[in-house]
Amino acid sequence: MNATSLRMAWRNLWRHTQRTILMIAIVAFGSWVILVMWGITDGFIRSMTDTQVIYNQGNLQFRALGYADDPVPSNGLTPEQVEGAKQVLGRANVQAFADRLEVYGMIRSSYGSDGVIIRGIDPLMEQRVTKLHDAVSRGRPIAQSGEIVISAKLAESLDIRLNERIVLLAQGASGTNSQAFRAVGFFALNLGELDNMVAISLEDAHALSEWAGLTAIAIALPPGTSTGKSANTLEAQLTSAGVGGIEVADYFALNPLARTMLQGASIKMIPFVIMISLMAGFGVANTAFYSVLERTREFGVMTAIGMSRKLLAQVVLMESVFVSGIGFVVGGGVGYGCLIYLSRYGLNFGTMMAELGGELGIPTIMYASTSGWYWLGALSVVVFTALVAAWYPARRANRLEPVTAIREG
Repeated sequence: MNATSLRMAWRNLWRHTQRTILMIAIVAFGSWVILVMWGITDGFIRSMTDTQVIYNQGNLQFRALGYADDPVPSNGLTPEQVEGAKQVLGRANVQAFADRLEVYGMIRSSYGSDGVIIRGIDPLMEQRVTKLHDAVSRGRPIAQSGEIVISAKLAESLDIRLNERIVLLAQGASGTNSQAFRAVGFFALNLGELDNMVAISLEDAHALSEWAGLTAIAIALPPGTSTGKSANTLEAQLTSAGVGGIEVADYFALNPLARTMLQGASIKMIPFVIMISLMAGFGVANTAFYSVLERTREFGVMTAIGMSRKLLAQVVLMESVFVSGIGFVVGGGVGYGCLIYLSRYGLNFGTMMAELGGELGIPTIMYASTSGWYWLGALSVVVFTALVAAWYPARRANRLEPVTAIREG
C-alpha cells in the first residue's frame, strides 16, 4: 500500500459521485442504527437500575439467607446478625447504610382499604442511602413516630388527603396489630413496588411486626465503586468476622425478573447488529462489484501499460475503506448527536410504559447512554464489514487479464 494507490482510490471515488454517495449513505445508516441502538439499550438498562438504586434499594443489601423465599420479618436478620453486620459495615468501604424492617399489611382510610408493603425506616439514615425523600411531591418526609408517607397513586385510589388519619394493620407474633398514623407526605414514582409501599418510622414498624431485628440493611457505595467487587468483598468480610446466615444482594438479585428480561434483550441485540452489518456489507459489496464491472476495460488498459494487478486490487480495496470511513464519520456523528440529545431529554413513553414498566421498576422516561465504547464497537463492525465486502471485488480486479479485460470491456 503506497501513496499512489491512496490517491488513485480517492480520485476514483469522486469520478462517480452518485455511486459514492449511495455507498456512503448505506454505511452511514448502518453506523447510525448500530450506535443509537447500543446507546438506547444500555441507557434503558441504566435508567431501570439507577431508578431502583437511587430511590428504592440502594446499591447493595444485606439480607438473611432464605428471606427471599418467605419474606416475613421472622425470617429476617436477627438482632445478633444486625450487630455483627454493622460492625463489618463500619470497617468497610461504603458510603452509608440504613436499617429497614418490612412487613406485609393493610392500609385503611375512611374510603377504603388496600394491601401494602409497610417499610420501617430511620429517616436520617435512609436519606443518606436513597433519595425517596426527594420524590415527595406533596407534604414532607416522615420525621418522627406516628407519621406516614405513601405513594400518590395509593393516596388517589383511597382518597387520602394530607394530614388525614389512616390505620395500618399487620400480623405480629401474637396476632394482628393496628396503629393510627397521620399522612404527612405523598411521593410520586412509577415503580410497581413503591406504588404499594408506605414508609413509617422503624420504631413503629417494630411495634407492628413485633420483630426486634431487621429484614434488610440497605447500602450506598461511593461513586464509581464496582458493585460486584464490593459485594464479593463484603461477603468475605462477613465470613472472616464470623457473621453467618447473611447474603449480599445486588440489583439483579433483588429483581430476578429484570435480570431475565435484560439478558433476553442483550441476546436479541446480537442478531440485530448482524442483520444491519449484512445489510451495509451487501450494499457496499454490490456497489463495489458493479463498479469493477463498469471499469473492466479501464482496468485492462491500466494493467496493459504496466500497473501491477496487486496495486489495482489495493485501489479497489481502499475505495471501500474510504467509503466506509466517511460513512462511519457521518453516521457516527449523527448517531452520537442523537444519543447526547436522548441522554439529556430522554424518551418519554408515558402511559404506554406506566403499567408494564412500573411492575418491572422501569421509569416512564428512558435516557440513552453516551459511552465512548459505542464508537469503538460501531467502528469495529464497520471496518470488518468494509473489508469483507471489498474482498471479492478486489479479488476479481487482481485476477484480470489485460487482453481479456480490454476485449470484454
